[in-house]
Amino acid sequence: MTQRFDVGVQMLRERQYDRAASAFLAVLRESPSYAPAWSNYGIALVHQGKAAEAEAALSKAIALEPENAEAWFHLGVARSERDEWGDAVSAYRRSVGLAPDDMVAWHRLGVALAETGDEEGASVAFERALVLSRDAPAATSAPEGSLGLPDLDDHSLEGGEREGAREAKSWLDLALSLLTLGDEEEAVAAYERAYTLDPERARHSLFRPMLHLLASVDQNAPSAPEVGPLALPGPPRPEGLRPPAPAPRPEIG
Repeated sequence: MTQRFDVGVQMLRERQYDRAASAFLAVLRESPSYAPAWSNYGIALVHQGKAAEAEAALSKAIALEPENAEAWFHLGVARSERDEWGDAVSAYRRSVGLAPDDMVAWHRLGVALAETGDEEGASVAFERALVLSRDAPAATSAPEGSLGLPDLDDHSLEGGEREGAREAKSWLDLALSLLTLGDEEEAVAAYERAYTLDPERARHSLFRPMLHLLASVDQNAPSAPEVGPLALPGPPRPEGLRPPAPAPRPEIG
């Protein structure tokens, strides 16, 4: 069983999600109460776009191991993929409660809160993600014992570049949240930070409210009509899947 589990982990690292799912299923046929296999099986299903099946697998993992922060995180991802934003918020809250330094989980919590209309809560979550992104050292290798899964949003970037891209995305989301709350001055300041960190990402995120902000930091920006906070479209969806690496695999007795 240990060997099959390790094969599944390697397949996750290599983004071979069909093979990873098959390997974890083989483990579960032999040991149906093995929580790490349920959790990683759910992760593979999320990457395959099978959100409903992933939610079932991750719920099983959580029932067996309630303090599994990674399972809660990926449960939030699965629920987000199904537009179950209120339930996603609950899962992400459990995730950050168990792993309060998980920057990606805080960011995803912010997106989910924004989708439910809780802009104040979203701003708090985005700000927490920003604090963590500034405090975290640039990661050039996976932490010891982790799967080292890639961040699919920024998979073409390395090390410090990836950290900068993550921070820019959080500043952009914070800017939109502040605009929705009617705090344009703070929104402009947040957008300026995103623009400084990653001008291309800032430009490519543009829709009408962001055009309004871009004009304040880039003299060559296209002109934008006056846009008030009440005219904003819904908050942006997460850009692909960006799960952190699952927790280290425990020893099998």
